[in-house]
Amino acid sequence: MLVHFAAENIVSEESIATLIDSFYSRVRQDEILGPVFAEKIGNEWEPHLETMRAFWSSLMLASGRYKGNPMMKHLLLMPRIGSEHFERWLSIWKQTTAELFPPATAEVFVRKAESMAERLLETIDRYQVSLDQASLDHAFATKSTLT
Repeated sequence: MLVHFAAENIVSEESIATLIDSFYSRVRQDEILGPVFAEKIGNEWEPHLETMRAFWSSLMLASGRYKGNPMMKHLLLMPRIGSEHFERWLSIWKQTTAELFPPATAEVFVRKAESMAERLLETIDRYQVSLDQASLDHAFATKSTLT
């Protein structure tokens, strides 16, 4: 499904929209990611797609269109997402970018996605550790007051 964008506009609002729509079409069908997105998004895909188009436009074109907090959105997902989700997400992302863009352009998208995924996963892991520690501290404090 290679789409040829004009060389001078290889990364444009149009090419980003094509990438996002193609990518999330695959994500929705994926056995690992599909259920996670279905649980959180349900049938409200268009607002999510528009948010992702704005996010990648801001990231790749410095458009300033995205105004959200991706870290908080991912921290609040329950059940917690982990490395297997991010690995699958990146795998589908790599496949989709490789099909739509020349290798050098696809690599820029992939590097940004890998960096973002790494930061999100590290933050989610740290957050989980702090929640676990708070839970242990609370349990210990409760036990201490009972004895």
